[in-house]
Amino acid sequence: MPSTTHPRAQRDNSIRSERVPLDWMIMGWLCFLTLAVLAIVLVAVDALGSSAKYLYHTEDSHAASAYPVKEYLLPENEPLSDFGYLHPEFLYKPDSSSQFSPPARVVEFYAPWCPHCQHYKPKYIQLAKKIKAVHPSMEFHAVSCVAHHEICKQQEVNSYPTLKFFKEGSYENMPMKFVNVNAKSVLALMGYEDKISSLANEDEHEDKSHNNIAKETDTKQSARVIPFQNHEVSDSWHDASLSFEFALQHGIYMSNGPLSEKEKDAFKEWLELLSKALPPQMQRTRETVTVLLKNFDTASHSQKEMLKLITGGFGTNEDKREWRTCTNEDNKIGYTCGLWQLFHVISVGVVEYNMHNEPIPTRHASETLRNYILHFFQCDVCRMHFLNQYDSCELDVCHRLSDKPSTSEHEWREFPMWLWETHNTVNDRLLRDRFFQNGEPKANEWESQQARWPSLFACPNCWREDRSWEEDRVYEHLHKVFWAGNPLRIKIDTTDGFRKSDTVSSLSFSWKLAGFGFALALLVAWIFKSRKLVSQTGRHKKF
Repeated sequence: MPSTTHPRAQRDNSIRSERVPLDWMIMGWLCFLTLAVLAIVLVAVDALGSSAKYLYHTEDSHAASAYPVKEYLLPENEPLSDFGYLHPEFLYKPDSSSQFSPPARVVEFYAPWCPHCQHYKPKYIQLAKKIKAVHPSMEFHAVSCVAHHEICKQQEVNSYPTLKFFKEGSYENMPMKFVNVNAKSVLALMGYEDKISSLANEDEHEDKSHNNIAKETDTKQSARVIPFQNHEVSDSWHDASLSFEFALQHGIYMSNGPLSEKEKDAFKEWLELLSKALPPQMQRTRETVTVLLKNFDTASHSQKEMLKLITGGFGTNEDKREWRTCTNEDNKIGYTCGLWQLFHVISVGVVEYNMHNEPIPTRHASETLRNYILHFFQCDVCRMHFLNQYDSCELDVCHRLSDKPSTSEHEWREFPMWLWETHNTVNDRLLRDRFFQNGEPKANEWESQQARWPSLFACPNCWREDRSWEEDRVYEHLHKVFWAGNPLRIKIDTTDGFRKSDTVSSLSFSWKLAGFGFALALLVAWIFKSRKLVSQTGRHKKF
């Protein structure tokens, strides 16, 4: 007997048969959109890694055409010189067959991680605007020494920022003290004294316009106080390790040829201190230090030989590795913050080392740190502030630290405590400088307290009611953040990106995004599969 189907059931079956292809079509489009968004995010991540190398570059072609400062970018097809580095025509004389004659120009060499370079950016832009207003043919260039390290070495740039001045048709730099640079002095140096009178009216208002420079060129600097990020000890170790590696690539060799004798002594003492004071969990950094010490003569001969010892050549994507807690707003290179992390780690590490070994004199540790900054930290203003403070015995460093071995843990702790106090004076000075640059009111008491570390929120026991420090609690906090942490939560990146290929570490974030996208696609598929099943079984109906 032939089976009969109720008309309503036939209609439901027909609707379901039409709905299933439609459901799969919608699911396919959603998966496609998910992958498209993922691809856009990955491109954005790559763009951020590139922009971190520059201060003056803008992707806006219209804005770039009106921008007074020309950022020298990594060119795609420009040939290398015989020495293996690029040779832009505003710095290097072309071959004899070329008829090119360069205009008068100013070139700034900078590092995007350098705080003073960041502060000087609006001043340099303003200088370019004022001079080009009366002499449009003069050019203003900017060269990032992170993107163009070899050019900066060839130009013997050993501090940031460095300005060089070239007359029209000349490739010979004319020196001028940085503090004397202004529109009048630059025009006079270039031989354009007749243009200076046009600047008179503008210079009368220079002080009034100074407060608006930063706001005009970089409105993102308007935040009053940037709060410190809470982080685990593994984050401190990661950022410290990354800054150590960054310094080996960009800070040790600032010119071609071997290190000087003083630089050799400072570098070797620095490595020896690291070998004793680094925590065992920073295995990659410790191994690198060991290799450099065992082959120190080779490492101190040239940057190329040093990098061969520890990497066999850096991977092409090494610039994409990220600091975890040391970036904010437009600052994508957390080098200085990570370097402070490294200083704090070894300061606590000296106390730990002294508990089980022949004690390191605290003054020897501080002198090693001082000499490292003198020779290998190129932010000129930052370096001079630190050296002046140390050499003038501020914070009583000349008395609280001893050049003789001690068996007292209290005396050992003076080293990390002095460094912590020094760091807070830097934080306070940078806050005051930023407010001055932006033409903002001076910091109030609360803002000054927020600029110091640890904050009241991060360590309430570190602060007394009168807002003075409870120093024993501060040291405990230093020990927790930079040494001990919580062992159950410590996660160390075991990817040996310094000795092996950097591909794994540089693509870790991309793989996380890819994993997220794949998981989202599976979720969408599961939802539509469930919907299909409910539609087929009729469990969605009410009885």
